[in-house]
Amino acid sequence: MNEEEVTNHEESRTGAIHAVFSFVIALALLLAGIGSIIAFVVTKPEPEKNPGTELVPTVRARPIEEVDHPVVIETQGVVRSVREVSLAAEVAGRVVAIDPQLIEGGRVEEGQVLVEIDSADYQAAVARARSNLADAELALAQEQARRKQAELDWAKLGRGEPGDLVLRKPQIIAAEARIDSARAEVERAERDLSRTSIEAPFDARVRRAQVEVGAVVSPGAPVAELYSGDQLEVRLPFSLLDYGYLDPGGAPEFSVSARIGGEEQRWPARMERLEGEVERSTLSGYGIARVLPNEAGGLPPVGLFVEARVPGRTLEDAVQLPRAAVRGRNEVWVVGDRETGEPGDESGADGDRKVLAKRRVDILRSGRDELIVTGDFAPGDMLVLTRLAAPLVGMEVAVETDGGEGAPSADGGNGGREE
Repeated sequence: MNEEEVTNHEESRTGAIHAVFSFVIALALLLAGIGSIIAFVVTKPEPEKNPGTELVPTVRARPIEEVDHPVVIETQGVVRSVREVSLAAEVAGRVVAIDPQLIEGGRVEEGQVLVEIDSADYQAAVARARSNLADAELALAQEQARRKQAELDWAKLGRGEPGDLVLRKPQIIAAEARIDSARAEVERAERDLSRTSIEAPFDARVRRAQVEVGAVVSPGAPVAELYSGDQLEVRLPFSLLDYGYLDPGGAPEFSVSARIGGEEQRWPARMERLEGEVERSTLSGYGIARVLPNEAGGLPPVGLFVEARVPGRTLEDAVQLPRAAVRGRNEVWVVGDRETGEPGDESGADGDRKVLAKRRVDILRSGRDELIVTGDFAPGDMLVLTRLAAPLVGMEVAVETDGGEGAPSADGGNGGREE
C-alpha cells in the first residue's frame, strides 16, 4: 500500500467517526428535549376549579297574557251609488228641448224635465180618444132611453114577461163595453202624451247624456244615465277566514278612508248586510256597507277606491305573539320555573333563571307582524323572544324580562290577507 492510499484511508475513517459522533449528539439533544416536555407536563400545576361558575345563556322573554282580542279586518272597495238608472224614450218623436243640466256631471232634481219630445201628434190622439168616449157615452144614453120606451110600450100592449131583446139589454151591455174601451184609449193617449216629457226619477247626477235637440228617438232609445250622489255604498271583499269573523246579524260601524289631494279623508260607514254567497273565482265573501256624510257633510265621489277596517267578533282567551316567535310546526319556546323552585343567582339581567319548554299553538289570525293564537300554556310561562342556536327542552337559561316596547297592536288585522 503506497503513501497516497494510506492517506485516503485515514481521511475516510476520520469522516465516518465524525458522522457517528454527530448522530449521537443529535439523538442525545432530541431525547433531552422529549424528556423536558414530559417533565413539564407531569409537573404542571392543575388550575383551580370554581364549582359555582356555570355558563347559562341569557334570553329575552315576556309574560304570556290570555285576553279577549277584538278582530279588526282590513279590506278595500270602490264607492258606488245605491240608485242608478238608465233613462230611455218610451214614445217615438223628435226631441224639441233638453234641460241645460243634462250634461255629464250635471245635477238634477226629482221631477225635473230633462227631455221634451214633440207632443203634437199625441195631443191629437188624446183629442180623438176623448171624442170616441163622448160618442160611446151618447150611444149608451140612447140605448137607455130606448129601454124605458120599450118598458112603457110593453106595459100597455104586451103580455107576460118581456124578453131581453125587447128591453134592449144586449144593446146596453155593448154600449157600456164601448165606453170602457173608449176610456182606456183616453188613458193610453194621455199616458203617451205624458211620456213626451222625460223626468228625473230622483235627485241625481248625470253620468252620461245620450240625446240632443233635433234627434228623432224611438221607443227604447237611451237618453241619459243617472246616479244618486247622496246615497252611497261600498262592496267590501273578505277572505273566507275573515268572512267567518263577521257577525251576520250585526251592523258594525267603522270608517272608510282615501287620500285625496295628498290628505287622508275619512267617512263613517255602517255594514248593511252580507251577500250570503261566495264568489267562486276569488273564494271571497262580500259585505255591503252604507257610506255616510262626514262631519263637514261631505261624501266621497262615486268610483273612489277606499280602505276600511271592519270590526268583527271578539276572540276570547287568545294570545298575541310576534310572528318571529313561532317556529317549526306552529311551536313556540317558553320559559318556566325550574323544577327545584330555587331562587336564581347573579346570572342574567335580573338574576331570574328558568328552564326552556316548548308549546304548540293554534293560529287564529295572521297579521303582518303578529299572530293571534291559542295554546296549552302553563301558569307562569313566559314567551322567549331570543332565537337560540340549539335550544333544548329543559335547558336552563337566564331570563331578561322584555318591556314590550314596540309590541304590535291588538286588533289582529292583516289587510284582509291571510299569510
